[in-house]
Amino acid sequence: MQPQIRDNTQTASERLGLTWLGGNSALPKVLILFTGGTIASGSIYGALDDTQYGQLQITGEQIIARNPYLLNHTQLAVSNWTTEDDGSTGTNDALVMNMTRFASDALCSEDSDIAGAVYTHGTNSLEETGFLMDLLVNCGKPVVGTGAMRPWTDLSFDGDANFFQATLLAANPDSRDRGLMVAFNGRILPGFWVTKLHSTNPNAFGPTALGDLGLFVNNMPYFYNTPSQPIAKHAFSLVEVSSDASYPALPKVDILYAAREFDGKLVLNAQANGAKGVVIAGTGNGGIPSGDDEITEALDSGLQIVVGTRSPFGPSSPSVTPTYAKSGFVHVIQSRIMLQLAIASGYSMNQTIELFEGSLRKAIGQPWP
Repeated sequence: MQPQIRDNTQTASERLGLTWLGGNSALPKVLILFTGGTIASGSIYGALDDTQYGQLQITGEQIIARNPYLLNHTQLAVSNWTTEDDGSTGTNDALVMNMTRFASDALCSEDSDIAGAVYTHGTNSLEETGFLMDLLVNCGKPVVGTGAMRPWTDLSFDGDANFFQATLLAANPDSRDRGLMVAFNGRILPGFWVTKLHSTNPNAFGPTALGDLGLFVNNMPYFYNTPSQPIAKHAFSLVEVSSDASYPALPKVDILYAAREFDGKLVLNAQANGAKGVVIAGTGNGGIPSGDDEITEALDSGLQIVVGTRSPFGPSSPSVTPTYAKSGFVHVIQSRIMLQLAIASGYSMNQTIELFEGSLRKAIGQPWP
């Protein structure tokens, strides 16, 4: 295959065929990665319904048109990642990975003329897409996730404000080098730590560690601190990950939930069904009540295992002599994605243990090996 020769006179916007909305070319360009979700959904049941919606849909361009103030601050281009036949970014790893590749190209290529990006998303898996992109789009430009908890037909739709604030956050030069962020309910949240903590409340998201990065005042972003990155964060190579046999998707990794009388055969069943790794939501500080023999059998046959905690906060702490990884402060849902990226990058079980446990072991004075 011959290498692609790029026309150096083109910008990324031109090369990718992006059409910018807004009449002021001096304003920062923000790419909108539109994936649908509640923010684009309406209900035929009226303004009081916020659980049975989805019969009505609007586009990314229509969301932009709802807010006349947006184009006073930014230029916007919509890249559509909704599909009719291939599921959604909430159900399809390959679709999310292709969107991530597109975002990385748009933001991080030498010819990029784009200040940042916003991805709209269904809130059920907004944090998964955010965590994945946080580990793969690594050039310092801001990527911001947002969505809505109420449909646009609701009498108190939250999507317009969330979208406006996310867009201004992505356009703000102070947003650089902070990793992926989520703008939701007036809060600026760290994409590495964020998770959905409430199933229906508009204040649905919060961090499992750290805290908020800032908030919006008069709909403008205000940061509490200078830029920093989580110690537990590892930047993966998109090229290496895309070289795995699972391309364009990711290796299959399943999540199991531990409880009293946990059946270790579930681990073997996952492996027999094609899983390359398993994340177990352990009890307390990352405990597994039973199933040691089956777990050992699975490890011996090449399955990679990470054990987190089913508790919403706190670590799954390292064992003195590990045979599988403990997730530290990384939440179970995010651990699945980190394990997928590690396997796709060719990590061994020992390298995966170091990936998850290394910084915590150093802090607590428990080196291994």
